[in-house]
Amino acid sequence: MILVDTPRWTWRDQIWGHLVSDASLEELHDFARQLGKRRIGFQGDHYDVSRVEHARALEAGAVGVDSRELMRRLRKAGLRDRSKKPSWKVTYQSDHDHSMAEVAQIVSTSITERSIQERFTKTLKSAPPLIEAHGVLMVERPNLAALVLEFGEVLHLDPDHIDLLNRTYDRERHVVELIIGEE
Repeated sequence: MILVDTPRWTWRDQIWGHLVSDASLEELHDFARQLGKRRIGFQGDHYDVSRVEHARALEAGAVGVDSRELMRRLRKAGLRDRSKKPSWKVTYQSDHDHSMAEVAQIVSTSITERSIQERFTKTLKSAPPLIEAHGVLMVERPNLAALVLEFGEVLHLDPDHIDLLNRTYDRERHVVELIIGEE
């Protein structure tokens, strides 16, 4: 079952709550994707949700509980993860249009590890040549890198060279997250 507590924690001028599953992380990721949450926002055992996302989660079938009940159910399910993950380091961010060739060039200068650069580039080459990304975000942390691309239409990329491809829909844009590495 998907659970959400009432937003009450302040961060970056917003009030946030938590979205969890008391059944499986797979269930949590599927539900979060339906809400438009990006996989890079996963916090090890939960996603943070704003007040607006909280309301959308309830409308989509999440059960509202208080924070103590949320934690109790998370622990009981064996899904509580208290390990601290390093923060993502933003290596590139832009909200203007880029061709896939430009994105590949940015990958080659913004992603540290050469093998990850090559894997992202192979995936980007599978896109139609004239397609443009309307937004680009590249982030890294030890042993992990993500490339988040926003498009005006659904784009199919070859996922063979990446570890996770996550698709969401946000603000009239189709968002594709390409993730390489192990957490």
